[in-house]
Amino acid sequence: MEGKRILVNAYFAKNLGDDLFLKVLFDRYPDVKWDLLTTDKTYLKIFNRNKNVNIIRTLKLNLGVRNINLFYKINEKLLNFRKYDAFVTIGGSIFMESKDWEEGLCSRGYLPNKFKNNKKKNFIIGANFGPYKNELFVEKHKEFFLKFDDICFRDKNSYNLFNDLKNVRFAPDAVFNLKVDTKTASEKCIGFSIINLEKRSEFKKNYIMYNKKIIQLVERYLELGYKIKFFSFCEKEGDIDAIKNIIKDINLELLDRLEIINYEGEIDSFLNKYKSCELIIGTRFHSIILALLLNQGVYPIIYSNKTYNVLKDLGMENNCCFIKDMEELDINELISTINTNQLKDRSIISQAALQFEELDSYIKGKK
Repeated sequence: MEGKRILVNAYFAKNLGDDLFLKVLFDRYPDVKWDLLTTDKTYLKIFNRNKNVNIIRTLKLNLGVRNINLFYKINEKLLNFRKYDAFVTIGGSIFMESKDWEEGLCSRGYLPNKFKNNKKKNFIIGANFGPYKNELFVEKHKEFFLKFDDICFRDKNSYNLFNDLKNVRFAPDAVFNLKVDTKTASEKCIGFSIINLEKRSEFKKNYIMYNKKIIQLVERYLELGYKIKFFSFCEKEGDIDAIKNIIKDINLELLDRLEIINYEGEIDSFLNKYKSCELIIGTRFHSIILALLLNQGVYPIIYSNKTYNVLKDLGMENNCCFIKDMEELDINELISTINTNQLKDRSIISQAALQFEELDSYIKGKK
């Protein structure tokens, strides 16, 4: 029997965390034909080993977010939605309140409506909800979620907002499903995942203190005989620029013990460098998930409640620091706790497979 063909939407910006979502998805279902809702040919290169992955072909029209419905209507014959069996949206922070969120939500409903009206399936995998300030944002999303057959959140806080909906579930982050070797790190090395606070208006005031503390930590770990690896998870969002800004203020004599790893679409190469570290000081959400998966000692630096909510679900909310509180970060305390700050309950990893429970049933023909 011919395999299913599914249209998938994600954050296509060469962000490691989001590309890991896609890797997990494609590896889990090698017999499904996946069409990515992007015209970016980079993604054919990133997933060139997955012969079941294609990008969509559309007329190149720069209509902007407000005219996304018009874009779909113009491209409808090219896209031919009827050839698909289902629509999958996979991603993390995909439900954040912005000033034009109502227009965005209206546009977002176009494809789920198309699929629902054609009696095709709609799935959301791996998301968290928020941040938000307006209760109307929650109520409108309750209506939006009715278009979907299954929605699986990655934190209990998001799930609890919508647990009155029968199609809403919770399971640990989808990246816990990544197939990796968790053997002991090969080097006396610590990794730093850095984000660019200058690009985030709410954190500009914390930029100097964040950099200062990172530099202090780097210098202390160099004194302790560690190699340092800086990891840029998303160049587009300024990770690499932030790393370069930090490095220029580090003692020149120490630079030969530093390495910068910038994610450029080579997932396996990046992961191999990452898992060579004994310890991780992570700001990016998935730098922390990866560290937990790989049995590394980890110290999370939190820029979003999405990180704190997941740590709380795991019972690991005590050894971490919010970016706004960086001035109070005790470096000696961090050093004394990071080695043993690991995922104690490894059953979380198997539970993460539940992110795909309903999609598994559908693809295997049980639903």
